[in-house]
Amino acid sequence: MTTAAVVLAALAYGIGSALIPVLNAEAYVAATALLLDGMDVVWMVVALSIGTVVGKVVLFQAARAGRDLSRRRPAREPRTGRVARLIQRVGAVLIGWLDDPLRAIVTVLASAFVGVPPLLAVAVLAGASRMRVVVFATSVLVGRAARFVLIAGAAHGLV
Repeated sequence: MTTAAVVLAALAYGIGSALIPVLNAEAYVAATALLLDGMDVVWMVVALSIGTVVGKVVLFQAARAGRDLSRRRPAREPRTGRVARLIQRVGAVLIGWLDDPLRAIVTVLASAFVGVPPLLAVAVLAGASRMRVVVFATSVLVGRAARFVLIAGAAHGLV
């Protein structure tokens, strides 16, 4: 497989995994790193990281558009079920963190690197917050790249 094919496949998989939760980027890194050598592993990690950022920015921007649209509509009654109230409370806490510049970076980095809170939820909530898209994208890129480097290193027995 050529380096260009490795990069295109990883980029496409990164975008897909960011948008479709059943496409596991970590499994892709581990399996692909076992099949590749040298710089192809590096290029794969870079392309997968960038693809993940692209997909998460799509979610971020969709949430931002929804937030802006919802401001023009009348408010509806909040849901009253126990699970709905819990989700609303957790969401409110996360949006509070994402509205604060330092906490926002830490939250997105932790989500991108560790997976807690889930990056899918953080991407949507970040779009609903005041967080800047450049800060969000940079934090996702750094966190995901670091995670993927560790996984690729472990697959090669380097970690």
